[in-house]
Amino acid sequence: MESCKQIIDQANIVQDLHLVRKKESGGTEGTGPHKVKLISDKVGKGRDYKTKKEIFVVNLLVEEDGQQKKYTFPVKNEAEEVHYLVKKFAEFKPGDEVVMEYKRDGMTGYIDVVPVKEKTDVEPSTTEDSDIPIIEEDAGDPPPGLFE
Repeated sequence: MESCKQIIDQANIVQDLHLVRKKESGGTEGTGPHKVKLISDKVGKGRDYKTKKEIFVVNLLVEEDGQQKKYTFPVKNEAEEVHYLVKKFAEFKPGDEVVMEYKRDGMTGYIDVVPVKEKTDVEPSTTEDSDIPIIEEDAGDPPPGLFE
């Protein structure tokens, strides 16, 4: 609805980047690959969705199709180790473009993050006819049974 969109825009509310959705039949499914430009990240506080305890989270700000969106994930995993996404996003800098996609690995799901390959200005090599060697062979008769 237009009025609601205007209110959100005026209030500077940043929409969530949705990589996963719940299926009506139960379970979850990915929403497909999302090409995003990384803008910034900030550590804040949030709630664990299972335990409802307060935890530290990373608020990732990205741009998708010209719109800013946010994606939030915990700083630590269930084993109290640094979350795999923290390690992954540490490899990038603001302005980098990545593709984020929900994938399944058996019963568990995860967010796959891969860099967008830049186009190179290198033209494909061309081969001139004069560069191809001419090999002359004696055609002779074909081996018996080849064309029978």
